[in-house]
Formats: sequence, C-alpha cells, structure tokens
Amino acid sequence: MEIFGIITNKEKDEDYIYTKKLIDSIHSRGGKVKVSPDAALKLGLTGNGFDEHGIIEGSDIIICLGGDGTFLKVARKVYLRNIPMLGINLGSLGFLTEVDRNEIEAAVDCLFEGKYLIEERMMLEVSIKSEGRVVAKEAALNDVVISRGSVPRILNIRTYINDTFIDNFPGDGLIVSSPTGSTGYTLSAGGPIVEPDVELIIVTPICPHMLYSRSFVATGDRVVKAIVDESYKQKAIVSVDGELGYEIKAEDIIEIRKSPHTVKFVKVNERSHYQILRNKIYYRGENLRKNEIQ
Repeated sequence: MEIFGIITNKEKDEDYIYTKKLIDSIHSRGGKVKVSPDAALKLGLTGNGFDEHGIIEGSDIIICLGGDGTFLKVARKVYLRNIPMLGINLGSLGFLTEVDRNEIEAAVDCLFEGKYLIEERMMLEVSIKSEGRVVAKEAALNDVVISRGSVPRILNIRTYINDTFIDNFPGDGLIVSSPTGSTGYTLSAGGPIVEPDVELIIVTPICPHMLYSRSFVATGDRVVKAIVDESYKQKAIVSVDGELGYEIKAEDIIEIRKSPHTVKFVKVNERSHYQILRNKIYYRGENLRKNEIQ
C-alpha cells in the first residue's frame, strides 16, 4: 500500500494542520500522497495537486479528514472502485470517522505495518418511480429519508415490505436506514442501534402522528416500498445520505433495497462498535453539561 489519496474538508482543517501531520507521517514511512491543488499549494507539494477524481483514481487507500458528512460524500464517489476508506475525525461526533485527530501517527503506523482490517459495509439502493418510469436511482451508505417539503402539513406514507402492506405512517416522514446509518438520523428518531456489519434494513417513522411509534427491521433481502398518499398536494423530498435531494409528488413510488455494492472501511482501532458508541454519546453529553455550567 503506497499511494494514499487524501481528501480534506477545508472548513474543518482550514490551515491544513492535520493534513500536513498526516502527509508527514506517510512520507516518513516511504509512502506517496495525492491531495487537492489547494492543499498542494499550501503545503508546498509540487506535482501532487489533483481534482477529486484524480485523487481517487489510482490510490490504494482514501483517507478523509473531516466529519461524517465528508466521509459520506466521498464514499458515494469511491465505492464503485472498491478502494478502502479511512476517516480521521475533525468534527464533533464522527461515528464513521473512527480515528481521532490525535491518533493520526498511530493510525499511519498501523497501515504500514498491516495492523488493520477491511470491513465491508452494506449500502442501500433507492429507485424513484414516477408515472411508471424510473426517474432517479442512487446508492446510500447511511439512509434514505422521505420528508415533507417546506409546507408544514402531515405527510402520509404507505409503506410495504416485499409488497406486503405494513402501515400508513402520518407524520413528518420516514427513514430507511442501513445498519451503518442506525447511529445517524435513525437514532435521533428513536430507531434501534444495530451492529454495522450485519445485513438489515431499518424503517423508522419521523414524528408520527399516531399513538405508537415503532421501527421495523427487515432482513437485507427485502424490498421496502414507500408511496406518498394521493391526498398530499404539495411536493415531498427524498434525500440520500443527507446529500442529494429529489422532489416527489403523490403516488410516486420509492423502492429501497440492499445494494450489490459495499463500502470498504479500514479499521485500525480494536475498539468495539459499542465502545465507540458509548464514547461518542458520553463525549457529547459531557460537552452539553459543560455548556450548561458556563
């Protein structure tokens, strides 16, 4: 493993302090890097400036510096090339970016010494059908969210699993999540936390206007179908990993299934999923308490 493609969220590392630390660690061990033209200019790396496509193409591993949003955005561009990804967390929580900014050198040591695992994460495939034809098709690592638009009216979503009617959910919308996404939006909507390397599909209503609110968990070979009720006169929104958004109307069909593709996560820490989860949630809780005291 010699060529490392490095993609940095400049808002999280404005002066490329952590990017430089990462590059210096790789160079000191004989590795090569590919970075953006801006980072190359700032850090004096002549001939190493590439656009995002150029960084990804030909790299043995992609390293993202930023938060989970950065990781998700890059993962959507990397997964078809089967390139492993490692995330360095410069954000607040970082469920996907497991390496802390203070662990960069130790993580690089693990990469060069072969002390890492490749964990394949299930993705979702979403198709949007309108008037009998497919108008959009995307892949998601975290989740697909169907939500009401700017008009604050109850959105009724008829939901099926393998064409079996489950329920008509009135409320703010519906989240269909992968196991990786169970610690994302699904978590805040009251959904279950599941181990990220299993193959499940989680369906969670958002603020349902009903007396009960429960998630549904289906095996990875199921197909979830959601249809906006015909009585809804406004536009609704389908968002993919919080990045891409598509307007839909009543009676449009959203089908979500397991994707044939996966995202390859590089795991350099021996911490379990539940240990990471406890640490992340506790860390956020402690920060909130500190803010209250101040």
